[in-house]
Amino acid sequence: MPEQNVSRNKTLNLYSVNLAGGENCSEPLHFYQSILGGKVLKESFGHAELELESGLRIVFSKETEHCPVRGGTLTLQVSQNELVDKMISHCHLVQAVPTQGYSLYEDHWGNWLWLYFAKN
Repeated sequence: MPEQNVSRNKTLNLYSVNLAGGENCSEPLHFYQSILGGKVLKESFGHAELELESGLRIVFSKETEHCPVRGGTLTLQVSQNELVDKMISHCHLVQAVPTQGYSLYEDHWGNWLWLYFAKN
């Protein structure tokens, strides 16, 4: 398998790949850690994070009223700029969480993108 390189530019950063965590997020966390290695960053019943050696995070979440979860979701850390505006213009807003700086968008193919707007 080729080595993964996570983008670390100031404009756009792949923050995490998000997977559904089922009823107990500790279970998939430890399953994937046993396969991929990595460091446990957070672990609880409803939310867990695994950081791989490459820097990529895998986030496992339990679906709740306030946190819709679906497999195949990316979280991107972005700065407000033309690239972000272009990306958003081609997506549908699903949910905004302005107090946390997150917004959830869906692209034309049904993929979800959580965008975390970095403070400059």
